[in-house]
Amino acid sequence: MSGTETGTGAPGGGADRRGGGTVPVDDEAARLAEAMRREAGALTAGPPPVDAVVREGRRRARRRRRAVTGAAAAAVLACLAAVLLPSAQPPPAVPAPAASPEPSGPSGPSVSVVRVVEPYEPVEIGRGALLGLLPEGRQNYVVAWGGPEDFRESVERARGVVGDSIRPGGLSLGYQHSPERGTLYTGAFRTDTEPARITVRADGRTREAQMVRLPGDPGWGVYHVDAGRSAPDTRATVTAYGPDGTVLARLDDRSPPR
Repeated sequence: MSGTETGTGAPGGGADRRGGGTVPVDDEAARLAEAMRREAGALTAGPPPVDAVVREGRRRARRRRRAVTGAAAAAVLACLAAVLLPSAQPPPAVPAPAASPEPSGPSGPSVSVVRVVEPYEPVEIGRGALLGLLPEGRQNYVVAWGGPEDFRESVERARGVVGDSIRPGGLSLGYQHSPERGTLYTGAFRTDTEPARITVRADGRTREAQMVRLPGDPGWGVYHVDAGRSAPDTRATVTAYGPDGTVLARLDDRSPPR
């Protein structure tokens, strides 16, 4: 009668059938572990590669520094190129200043350069002389050298003068001279347009005259020029100009009355 060989291993174990016999699994594992321990013990471990690791780390650090330095240098060069190199774009055009509009006409009434004085008012005109305009008659005025009393007497004498002394659009010319005081040129103007300026040319010089008139629109006035201590010139020219520079009247007198 044939029989069956059976074996019972340790709890949780099993059986391995080898060469007709059964070897417990736990014993096999123990033998393998022991063999591995013997092999491991036969191996000799060398020293750790510290120097190689340090060299590799330094090499990689140098590589990173070179990369960062190169990038920084490139950035600096780019900034310098932007500042120093001329731009390829043309400079922006500067707009021309807007022209001021031309005035279309006078902005207001013109200011008269003729001084307005009251009738018989004594006006100092230099060299100690007093000038007075009278409403009696036309183009009636006096020049007095002897002070206020002489002025009042001259005015009283001139009150009886009536009528016009010069024609329309005309000028008159006279002078007063004293070796001690100098020379004054005086005269009257009668123009449709009030003069903007009057000049007197005498002894090789052209002088600007001062002008006075009575209130309102009398249509006439008086001019006067202080010629200093120069001797009176027997050849004098008087010219009256309008506001636009046109000549309103001119008198070329070769021998001004004394």
